[in-house]
Amino acid sequence: MTEGKLKGNRLWWLFIGSWLVIAIVLSALAPGSKEHVIANKDSGLPSDAPSIVAAHELEKYFPNDGGIPLFAVFHKDGELSDEEMIRFAQAIESLTEDYAFDEIDVIPLSQLQSEQRAAFLSENKETFFIPLSLPQNLEGKDMNKLVQSIKETVVDQVADGIELSWTGPAGIAADAVELFSQADIVLLLSTVGLILVLLLIIYRSPLLTLIPLVGAGIVYAVVDRIVGFTTAQGWFGVDSQALSIMTILLFAVVTDYSLLIFSRYREELKVHEDANLAMRETMRHVKEPIFFSGSTIVLGVATLFFALYEPYRNFAPVFAIAAGAMLIAGLTLLPALFAVIGRKAFWPVIPKYGETTVEKKTIWGKVAAVVTKKPWQFMVPILLLLALCAWNMTNMKESYDLIASFPEDLSSRVGYERLGEDFSEGSLAPGTLFIVSENELGMEKLQKVIERIEENPAIAQITTQGNPLNENGNAAKFSITFEGNPYDEKAFDAVLKLREDSEQILKGANLTDAMLYISGETAINADLRDINDRDTWMVMILMTVLITIMLGLQTKSIVAPIYMIGSILLSFAATVGLAYFLFGIFLDLDGLSYRIPLYAFVFLVALGVDYSIMLIARVREEMKVLSFDDAVRKGVERTGGVISSAGLILAATFLVLATMPIYELKLFGFIMALGILIDTFIVRPLLIPSILVLLGKWSFWPKRM
Repeated sequence: MTEGKLKGNRLWWLFIGSWLVIAIVLSALAPGSKEHVIANKDSGLPSDAPSIVAAHELEKYFPNDGGIPLFAVFHKDGELSDEEMIRFAQAIESLTEDYAFDEIDVIPLSQLQSEQRAAFLSENKETFFIPLSLPQNLEGKDMNKLVQSIKETVVDQVADGIELSWTGPAGIAADAVELFSQADIVLLLSTVGLILVLLLIIYRSPLLTLIPLVGAGIVYAVVDRIVGFTTAQGWFGVDSQALSIMTILLFAVVTDYSLLIFSRYREELKVHEDANLAMRETMRHVKEPIFFSGSTIVLGVATLFFALYEPYRNFAPVFAIAAGAMLIAGLTLLPALFAVIGRKAFWPVIPKYGETTVEKKTIWGKVAAVVTKKPWQFMVPILLLLALCAWNMTNMKESYDLIASFPEDLSSRVGYERLGEDFSEGSLAPGTLFIVSENELGMEKLQKVIERIEENPAIAQITTQGNPLNENGNAAKFSITFEGNPYDEKAFDAVLKLREDSEQILKGANLTDAMLYISGETAINADLRDINDRDTWMVMILMTVLITIMLGLQTKSIVAPIYMIGSILLSFAATVGLAYFLFGIFLDLDGLSYRIPLYAFVFLVALGVDYSIMLIARVREEMKVLSFDDAVRKGVERTGGVISSAGLILAATFLVLATMPIYELKLFGFIMALGILIDTFIVRPLLIPSILVLLGKWSFWPKRM
C-alpha cells in the first residue's frame, strides 16, 4: 500500500472512529431525547399574553380554584335515571378517598338535589358529565400517568351498556402524550424500512442501501443524545411532534447526501484508479452543495428562534442540532463509509477504471435537450399553473381545534363530541370571566356588567356556581359560554371584542377602578391566532432573506438567488394551495391546522433549496468547459438521476407520517411529499433550466463565466 493510500485510509477511519466514539460516549452518559419531553408552559404563549395574565390573576385572587379540567362523560342509549347518575357521581367521588388522588377536586354531585344534578344531564337524558379538576402543575407524562390511573380506577365501577369517556383539557393532553408514545417506534421502523426498500428498487445495490442507513443511524444516535442532554439541563424544551419530524428529516437528508456522494463517486472511479483519490476528487466537487445545503437548513430552522410561540421556538434548537450534525456527517462520515468500502460499494455493477463505454441518452438527457431548446413553452405554462394553485391559498382557513386531529375512537374525542351533540358546543370549553377591583364589588353593579356582555350574540350565557365573589369581595368570577364551537374564529373575535369594550362596559356599571379579564381555551386561542400570524410572517420574511443571502454567497451572483428563491417560494405557495383544494374535495376539510403553513414553509423552502443548489453547482462546473446552453443541458442530465431519486425517497419518507395517529401530522406529511415532488419533477428540471436559458449570460450576473 502506498503512503498516499495509507494516509487516505487513516483519514477515513479517523472520521468513522470519531463518530462511533462520540455516539458510544453520549449513549452511555446522556439520556435519550424522548425522556425529557415536556408540555409547553402557559400553553406556549408569552407571559404577557392577555389570556395568560388573566389566568395568573385568577390564581392570585382565587388560589383554590385553579386546576386543569377533566370531564367524565357517561352515555347510554336510552334515558339515564337519577339513581344511575348518583352511582356515577359516587364512583368519581370515591377517587378522593385514595391518597394517590388527594389533589383532585370533584363536585359532590351525589350529595346535591336531583334538580341540581340535572344541570349536568343532557336534554335527551342520554349523556351525563362530571367535571374534575387536576393539579395545575402537571405536565406531559405526569398528566398522562394520573389520567390513566383515574380511568383504571373508575372503569370497573361502571356497569355494562354505559359508555364512559374522558375529555376536557386534561383528557386531551393525556391522550396526546399516549398517541405519540405509541407511534414513535412505528415511525422510526417505517422510515428505515421504506428507505431500505426504495434504495434497493432504485439502485439494486445492497451495500449502497446499507451505507446511508448506517450513516443515518450513527448520526441519529448522536443527535438523539445531544438533544436529550441539552433538554435535561433545561436549556430548552422539546415536544414529541418535533422529535417525530426530526427523525424523518434526518434519515431523509442523510440519504440525500449519500446519493449525491454516490453519484459523483461513481463518475470519479472511472477516471481515477485510486479509490481514495476518487473520493477526494468527489468531495472537491460535492462539498460546496453539501455545505450550502446544510447551512440553509440550519439557517432556515434557526429563524424559529425569533418566534414568540414556544412550540415554534422549541423546534429551532432540535432541528438546528440535527441539521448541523447532518452537515458535518455529509462532509466526513458519509464519504468515509463509501471510501473504506471502495468500488465494492457499487456491487454487483462495479465501475471500472478507464471504462470508456458509450453513454446512452438518459431520460433526463432527453428532458434537458427539450427544455433548453424550447424554454418559453415550458416556463410560461408552469408559471401559470403554479400561480393558479398558489392563488387558492387566499381561500385557506386556519383551524385551532386540536382534537379534530385525534382518531375518531379516542376517548377524549368521543367525550368531546358527545358533549357537543347533547349539550351546546360552547359548553365543551367554557371560559372564565374575571373582574377585579381596588374596592368591594356589589352584585348590582356586577349584574349590569353581565347584562351588557350578554348583549353580544356570540356569547351564549354567563353563569356562576354559588357566590361569585372572593373572601375580600373585590374580585368576582363567572363562567362564560360562547355560541357555537369555542375553538372557532367567531368565538376568538368575541373574546377580542370583549377585551376591547371592557373599559366602556365597566364604566357603564360605575366600576371605573375595575379590570376585566377573560381566561380559558377560547381566550388562549384568540391570543395564539394573533401570535401565530406574527410568527408566521416574521419567520417567512427572515428565512427568505437569509437563504437569499446564502444563495448569493454560493453562486457569487445577484440575479441567480432571485430566480432560485422566487421559484421555491412559488412552489411552496402552489403546494399548500393545491393541497388545500384536494383536502376540501377528498377529505371535506374546512380548515388547515394553524401550524402546518409555517412548518411546511420552513421545511419545503430549506429542502427545496437543496436541489436547486445541486443543479446550479453542476451547471457552474460545466460552464468551465462548455457553452452556456450545453452546460445547462449537461447539468440537468448529470443531476437528474440523483435528484429525482433523492426527491422520491424524501417524499416517501415524509409520507411515513401517515402512520401517525395525529391527523395534523398526516396532512403535514402529505403536503411535504407533494411539495417535494413538485420541486423535484417540475421546478428543478423544467422551470429553473428554462429560466437559465432565457436569461443566458445574465443568469449569474455580475459574474460571467
